[in-house]
Amino acid sequence: MIKLILSIIFAFTMASSDEVKSPSGCVLSQEGKVFLDFKTYKIPSNRVVSGEFTNVEFIPAATSGKNFREIFVGSYFNIDSKSAVIKSKEKDNELMKFFFANLEIHDIKAKITDIKSDPIVKGKPKTGKFFLNIVMNGVLKNISMDFIFDDGILTANGLIDISDFNSSLIYELVNQEFDRQHEERVAKMVAISFHTKVKFDLCYSK
Repeated sequence: MIKLILSIIFAFTMASSDEVKSPSGCVLSQEGKVFLDFKTYKIPSNRVVSGEFTNVEFIPAATSGKNFREIFVGSYFNIDSKSAVIKSKEKDNELMKFFFANLEIHDIKAKITDIKSDPIVKGKPKTGKFFLNIVMNGVLKNISMDFIFDDGILTANGLIDISDFNSSLIYELVNQEFDRQHEERVAKMVAISFHTKVKFDLCYSK
């Protein structure tokens, strides 16, 4: 009998380990705008080139749920690559805007396919990974993004190799101009991140 009880507890624990659960009795919902940023570096100076996409549509899998899996797995991003805005005031950084604006296909699409949470540590922010399918310039790639959930804000960070997306020609044109102006190149690896609010409703203590 004891073995049976222990096996049930173990099975329940394993089944729950992939979910980021809400506090007792709460309903979670994604709230407001989803912000999507990108960042890369110049070589060899290692100076940052950063920006954001201003036209991002986020379609949640559900308007509310008991955990992150219910509201985020199956959610979609629709991103207009022409809406890239460079945050740095350095004029030559506008070349990264040129890169995104000149992709053959301007719609970037992404779908969250899975979520895996790290073991919960009392008093620490929740962490884990999102897994996404991303389609850019007609090419599909699978990526992972590390997430942290702290004080009602969910932030996820990942990396893409822009040369993977059938964009080598545009990438080389950008780098030729960077090289002509400053004898530098732009790194192929681009950090991408998104953040949004997650709201708790209908909370009660058991």
